[in-house]
Amino acid sequence: RGATDALRARVGAAETAGEAELCDAVSAWLFAGQGEAAEKKSAPRQRPSRSSFGSRLGPAMELADVSAQRLARSVNVDASLIAKYRSGLRVPQMNHPIIRSIAAALSARIYALGRTAELSRLVGAPREAMADEGGGARLLEAWLRDFSAVDTSVIEVFLAGMDAFSPDEGLPLLAPEAAADVSALDDRASSYEGAEGLRRAVLRFLGGAVEDGQRELWLYSDQNMDWLLGDRAFTLRWASLMSAYVRGGGKIRIIHNVDRGLEEMVAAIRSWMPLYLSGAIESWYSLLSGGERFSHTIFLAPERACITSVCVTGCEGGARYRYVTDAPELSHVRTVFEALLADCRPLLSMSRDLRPRALIKGREVHLLTRSISLGTMPESLLRAILRRAALPEEAERRVLDDWAEQRALLLERLAHGALHECVALPTAEALTAGAVALDTVCAPLTYTPREFGEHLRGALALSEREAGYRVYPLEEPPFARIHLAASERMAAILYLSGRPITFTATHPLMARAFVDFAGRLEQHHSLERGAMEERMKQYI
Repeated sequence: RGATDALRARVGAAETAGEAELCDAVSAWLFAGQGEAAEKKSAPRQRPSRSSFGSRLGPAMELADVSAQRLARSVNVDASLIAKYRSGLRVPQMNHPIIRSIAAALSARIYALGRTAELSRLVGAPREAMADEGGGARLLEAWLRDFSAVDTSVIEVFLAGMDAFSPDEGLPLLAPEAAADVSALDDRASSYEGAEGLRRAVLRFLGGAVEDGQRELWLYSDQNMDWLLGDRAFTLRWASLMSAYVRGGGKIRIIHNVDRGLEEMVAAIRSWMPLYLSGAIESWYSLLSGGERFSHTIFLAPERACITSVCVTGCEGGARYRYVTDAPELSHVRTVFEALLADCRPLLSMSRDLRPRALIKGREVHLLTRSISLGTMPESLLRAILRRAALPEEAERRVLDDWAEQRALLLERLAHGALHECVALPTAEALTAGAVALDTVCAPLTYTPREFGEHLRGALALSEREAGYRVYPLEEPPFARIHLAASERMAAILYLSGRPITFTATHPLMARAFVDFAGRLEQHHSLERGAMEERMKQYI
């Protein structure tokens, strides 16, 4: 309609922007949204399915004869991102410009190699459509953008964040005396207004809890988190006081607001993760729907003080927050909180259990690990490894008991359901160097190349005897620090580095998302027997 100049001005594109650049600018402008509320109410964005994008990118890269490093340089991203796209560990957003950049870089290389006939067969388009490189790039881009309504991006980001977070790394927090506001501690106000008022009330509340050594804090809020996250200086003070409180032996009982879906649930857990690691958090979610008319806040120190508020959702900026210290009123609020807790279930629990897979209940269990399960190893092979390792008798007995326990658990699970495990196959160099450990915490045992090959063959033989057992070989470990075990009923994440810690989640939506994430990896890495045998040759 001759309005491209006005469109360029509206979306902030350069005056010289061509069609492709203008399309990218419009896409970025549309998905930036017109504010947080509008973005939350928009329809979920579609994504390429995990199996299709990775499995299509691989053959396209092979046709273009490019490595992950070379393609990454062409599109100006890190090579590890391309590798994760190809393996199925990551999937770009459907509308992300990187898909167009990848298609353009690959098609340029394919045309330079004179492989347009192969490209037409790959994308299922007639050869005439490949007459020019631009047309080929557009067809390749369309072929790569295979759409799926399932979105596991939230779980991808959550797991990547947990994998990057080290339980042994301290946070750069303020000392309690620096975090607390002396004037707030001395305040005697009975009410506070707006976000700034709530922040001042919270500093008084937490500072007093730290100073008096309160035993418990009971927390619930379903209002938006702008008051906490909208001021970085306050967020640091809040985190410092919360950390000081749990270091002093205080316990926190919190009901997380998860009514707005998986994304908000995951965000809440991520923001509280450093405190979860202390073991002082008891977290819950309510089985009752929250509604969208009112926002509520209850921050209760049962023996000392309470902050309460009820306001119309969206009007938190002018809300009034009552600060209560009267004993009868505190008793009443405690009764209200206990009534709310009666309809709650645990959201995330932490333990020192080293066997998260043993905790998982459900008909179909999925494992993402760095080692094949010990229970799938033939007993004769394990005894041969123990003889080579020459362990003390007591340590050897513990390993055999661990194997027997895992074996019994495996067979019991297969008798009533299924067990699927995604395992990163190690390099021959790592095996030769003795850097690949067996799946046992009872002794530091490692494989030789021959031993690993024999265990892998044993697992493959088990998969042929037992219809419920499947092993899926990955090109690289999915995570550096964590293992994942998931079923439709629950999921467990085990930290491998430093002190062993297991987080268990039982919310159905979260468990289902973990299962979808694992299932897509399995679909992408499923191999027929012949292909599996070919992969195993390097260990023979």
